[in-house]
Amino acid sequence: MAASLKQEYISVPGGFVCLNIYGSERTGIPVLYIHGGPGGNIESFRPMAERLAADHTVYLYNQLGCDENSHTGEETLWTPERYIEALCGVIKAIGAPRLHLAGRSWGAYLAAEHILRTADSPAASAVMISPFFSTKRWISDAKSRLKELGEGYLEMAEQCERDNHFDGRWYRDLIEKYNNSFRYRTATVNRSGHFSTPLKPKTPSGMAVYRHMWGPSEFTCCGNMKDIDITGQLQNIKIPVLLICGEFDQVRQESCEYYRSLIPGARMAVIPDASQTSYLEEPEIFYWTLKNFYECF
Repeated sequence: MAASLKQEYISVPGGFVCLNIYGSERTGIPVLYIHGGPGGNIESFRPMAERLAADHTVYLYNQLGCDENSHTGEETLWTPERYIEALCGVIKAIGAPRLHLAGRSWGAYLAAEHILRTADSPAASAVMISPFFSTKRWISDAKSRLKELGEGYLEMAEQCERDNHFDGRWYRDLIEKYNNSFRYRTATVNRSGHFSTPLKPKTPSGMAVYRHMWGPSEFTCCGNMKDIDITGQLQNIKIPVLLICGEFDQVRQESCEYYRSLIPGARMAVIPDASQTSYLEEPEIFYWTLKNFYECF
């Protein structure tokens, strides 16, 4: 039986977002999913949200500028600070006394910033999926993954960076090869149990946000996120944390383990034969990983 879905539009600093609510009648601690990007969207997580909604109310929203409905057209709003403020606005609008946060990639950074900055946050726990906490470490992981594809791939990417040439066919081919190996492994599509929902591309608006804040690819950052590093603050997160990465994630297992070591009492799970979209590629393992974690509350 499909979970019920409601939608509410709520005002946040800089505009409004549409809050999708699955399983609104559930009694467990609700879950708020925070998508990656910047400029990503919630579409590929919907099947997992529906499944989690058997026990929890699950909230999802597309961040400012990430779909055409919330397109602001104002580049001045596309800053990490504004997205942190918007997340705080969403949490306030939900109004739950306790809330599980589940952030993927950039969403994990937003969740961490909210927890670190909000003394009275209702966050009871945080699940950090393929977490982004440091631009320098993210780029290092991405380039080491590129090198795994062959020495020529890394050399080509670095040459494009030196020439500031990111729109040619070779660079686009680099991005496609990288994405198909470490972001959403195309080799897993026909696997038994794989969720059939594809990874929805960024909308034109979302891509504009991504290019402005990050840059042309996962392995090249030239936007206003280029100096982010909150690893020195992770020790101040005092709620239970579960970090998740895929075996072939663009966030390397070593980086995820390093982040785990910085957060007091944090746990970590590695999803086998999966990349950054482990919730699509190995949904059974991913679901039970979350379910077992949430049953501790």
